[in-house]
Amino acid sequence: MRTELKDQEYFKTYFESQLDDTEYYNDALENGEVKEDRILAVRRKIFTISLHTLIAKYSSGYAVSELRNEFGNVVTAFEHGWKDRGNTPEDNMYFDNYLLVLWMLSLGFLLDIESSAFERIVKVLDDSGRKDFFFDYIIKSRLSSRIISEEIIYPDQFLFLNELIKTKDISKMKIYLDKQWYKRMKLTYWYDNHKSKTNTFFGYWSFESGALVKILGLDDSLLKSQQYYPYDMVHWQD
Repeated sequence: MRTELKDQEYFKTYFESQLDDTEYYNDALENGEVKEDRILAVRRKIFTISLHTLIAKYSSGYAVSELRNEFGNVVTAFEHGWKDRGNTPEDNMYFDNYLLVLWMLSLGFLLDIESSAFERIVKVLDDSGRKDFFFDYIIKSRLSSRIISEEIIYPDQFLFLNELIKTKDISKMKIYLDKQWYKRMKLTYWYDNHKSKTNTFFGYWSFESGALVKILGLDDSLLKSQQYYPYDMVHWQD
């Protein structure tokens, strides 16, 4: 277990319910039972279920190598089910959508997925017209020709990453993760999910922090027991 907020029995039930939901939605699509104007929403639901399940598996203690093997299915679901608000850069990108993309890029990097799979994630992002410094910073670690945008879509929540890039100061990052990171996630749909009476909790992880630390090659031993820092995912290839 990598979280103390739930036990193995909870996760067993969680995985069963997520599998049931996925089968239900896939069957509905295959049988033509979904109205045309609802197909994309159902495909998006399949994507979020697949991503949440993978994160929950990390939370419950699955080997990271096993998650790497499963991530390709998440990428496919992302391709089929992704759409943020509108199709033009002028539309606001909802914070939840921003995080989903940031997670996909961070996980793709941390899991060291095949270049072709990583490029598929990038294509979905580029097709949406979104530009963000942190998106591009992670992408450039895999695609060296990537031009990094100066725009930061959500500076209040992620300026600490910019500080890390500039200072390489892990101790400051630890303070932020300890005292601020979770509070800054209050606008998300998953905030305080561990208190819900339904099975919606999948874990609280700052995968973006792990990705940046690994890209920068920093000593993160100070963060080994930090509750939101995905230490095992950063070091699974060590």
